[in-house]
Amino acid sequence: MKPLYITAVVTFSGKTALLCGIGLKLHQLGKNVGYFKPVSTQPFMSGGKVVDEDAEFVRRVLAVSNPASELSPVIIDDRLFERLIQGKEERDFQQEIKDSYAKLSEGRDVLLIEGGASMREGYTVGVNVTSLVETFDLPTLGVVRYRDGLMLLDDVLALSTRLGKRLLGVVINSVPTEAMDRIRSQVVPYLEKRGIKVYGVLPLEQALMSLTVGELKQVLHADSLTGDSHMDALVETLSVGAMSGEQALPRFRRQLNKAVITGGDRADIQAAALETSTTALVLTGNIPPSTSIIERAKEMGVAVLTTGRSTIETVEAVEKVFGKTRLAQPEKLSRYRQLLDQHFDFGRLFVDMGL
Repeated sequence: MKPLYITAVVTFSGKTALLCGIGLKLHQLGKNVGYFKPVSTQPFMSGGKVVDEDAEFVRRVLAVSNPASELSPVIIDDRLFERLIQGKEERDFQQEIKDSYAKLSEGRDVLLIEGGASMREGYTVGVNVTSLVETFDLPTLGVVRYRDGLMLLDDVLALSTRLGKRLLGVVINSVPTEAMDRIRSQVVPYLEKRGIKVYGVLPLEQALMSLTVGELKQVLHADSLTGDSHMDALVETLSVGAMSGEQALPRFRRQLNKAVITGGDRADIQAAALETSTTALVLTGNIPPSTSIIERAKEMGVAVLTTGRSTIETVEAVEKVFGKTRLAQPEKLSRYRQLLDQHFDFGRLFVDMGL
């Protein structure tokens, strides 16, 4: 069995999406692929059990036979966190992870192991990224999201310093068009000369990080005032309507396929949003808009969602999930696999894994 640990420096780097892409390519090669996420901070209810949200998704994409409840043994939810800080938790987390690793490895050609949301995770339960990699001697692939040139180099070099020889190499993700030439012609050679392999440079594709209206509704536990006909429409950008309608209009015109979050009583903001490229209006405070706004939204094909949360609470809830590469729709997954085929060196990675 060949393991591959996939980790990221910061949150929303595209780690889960990359893992799925690698797993599906291994399926094409006839490999029996398993999945394991040792530590999770993303509790999710499924079938009456607390599971990891990513594990539930990956299990479906890669057709993993194990139930999601077996794929992530240590899930840090509010209850466990309270027990930890009160000194009441007596579980042997390391042993639980070792037992799960052994079980999930059985009969597999490859076990894809997903790290946490960032390199900071796991210290609370004594099982951080570095200790996991050392304990199981895991060859590791790092996913580094582009922020700017200096941050990118610092992130990659920090990853290399922490993981040493166990770092097979990195993938640079979400690179905007204007930075692509520099990354390929200068940054990649710089890293390769320092012994850090770069398996791919993936371009930024905003649509892959978008939410559907249905996902937005689910995250906010919101109600739809325009029915369910637009639940698959994509929200690619967010805007908060906290200014006057006159001030908001120029900003709204610069943003495509957006969700506008504003108070239910802000008719001026709502009207301005409906004059521009808007996918959804998210109205806060449980204040319904006027009938004219709802009718205009229906004419424009814009979903109108209402929530009892305040505007600040709504923004915080959406920002927790927005910007994460989301492949729940078949067309998104297909597009992402095309990107990997164009920009990711599967052959080089598989050789380095010993496949």
